[in-house]
Amino acid sequence: MTESEAAQRSGEACPECGRHELELISYPDVDATGVRPYDEIIGFGAPRRDQPPGIGCRACGAAWHDLAAFRAAQTGEQAPTA
Repeated sequence: MTESEAAQRSGEACPECGRHELELISYPDVDATGVRPYDEIIGFGAPRRDQPPGIGCRACGAAWHDLAAFRAAQTGEQAPTA
């Protein structure tokens, strides 16, 4: 295994396919209107809660919405969410 391959290898294996190609996934929240710093001060818009990133496998495409769901899949208690 080359150094670049080792750098891309994840520490834990995918519960679905067994390959070490896990990565954090998050879906960006893109606001179509751009940055509007005064909206919070004036009271426009609802505050958004940051969501923790999910975990996904680059090899098979399986995904879990959080670490708890990933751990449950490792023990066979839950299927992937995507």
